[in-house]
Amino acid sequence: MQVSRELDYGIRAMVVLSAHEREVLSKRTIAGEFRIPVNFLALILPKLVRSGLVESLPGPKGGYRIAKPASKISMYDVVIAIENEVAFNRCLAVKPSCESKGNCPVSLVWKKLQCDAMDYLKGVTFESLATNFEKSL
Repeated sequence: MQVSRELDYGIRAMVVLSAHEREVLSKRTIAGEFRIPVNFLALILPKLVRSGLVESLPGPKGGYRIAKPASKISMYDVVIAIENEVAFNRCLAVKPSCESKGNCPVSLVWKKLQCDAMDYLKGVTFESLATNFEKSL
């Protein structure tokens, strides 16, 4: 399993915005911190804006900033904003497409893994990620 590049870049962008919590940053500035392609970031930021995690401020001095305190935003929030849904296996999707229809002992393993992973991500805030990011500079 591997996290999509879109999700990876979305999380990195949120780390940058969280490290500059009160500032308005341009796409280029956000992209430059982690060498994210600006054109790709331009596709990701609207998803973060629509989800209410990021604000878009128009105008010559406009840009982006996080919409609420970094301590109130978790990695799970960004996963849902970018991916819409998380399913470790097709049997766990909102519209499951598994022919076993609940009679599969493996689905219980996938369900536990998914629940544990999502619970863990809910506990990781962008405040903690931004603090670690600032220490690494």
